[in-house]
Amino acid sequence: MASTDHPSPAAGNASSTTPGGHQLSVDERIAKAAELKAEGNARFAADDLDAALKAWHHALLYSAGINSFSTLYGSRSTDEQNRKAEEITRAVWNNMAACYLRREQWDKAVLVTTKVLNSDPKNLKALYRRTQAHLALGSTQNAAKDLDVALDKSPNDPAVRKLAEELVKLVEKNEAEQSAATTEATIAEIVDDGPP
Repeated sequence: MASTDHPSPAAGNASSTTPGGHQLSVDERIAKAAELKAEGNARFAADDLDAALKAWHHALLYSAGINSFSTLYGSRSTDEQNRKAEEITRAVWNNMAACYLRREQWDKAVLVTTKVLNSDPKNLKALYRRTQAHLALGSTQNAAKDLDVALDKSPNDPAVRKLAEELVKLVEKNEAEQSAATTEATIAEIVDDGPP
């Protein structure tokens, strides 16, 4: 896909320009974002992660800023258009998180899921994926916080419950390792002191 097929980076532009100079309407930008999101999904399904991320990034260029400059620059997007654009943006960020998890790029997964959760604090996919990333990073406290919200929202979801079991196992393992290390340190201290 040629770079001219993507929106102009000019801040505050209420619409993007096509290679022929045609200004895209808000509805056309939303449609293009949805098309690029679908392309990214297909690339992800085919395990072409670089192409998936590229398509999703381009989708964000069309969707993420639709309402960003409305008060400063008089964007003419409606509430319904803003809702659709936000929905696409959140879905793309969640998809990117799945891709980052597959690539074991835990910090990036945390970053994009946090963006989703800033606009939708109980988004189950974002909570689930951020929990996975936190677990991989060994951040059990952050994982527990997200998992608590996810379990409140969907207590019977099998994937969430399985993740909760993984968290419990990891915490138990960490506690056992910490206890063993403390015991070894105490024994070493006693042995070093020698007989009285």
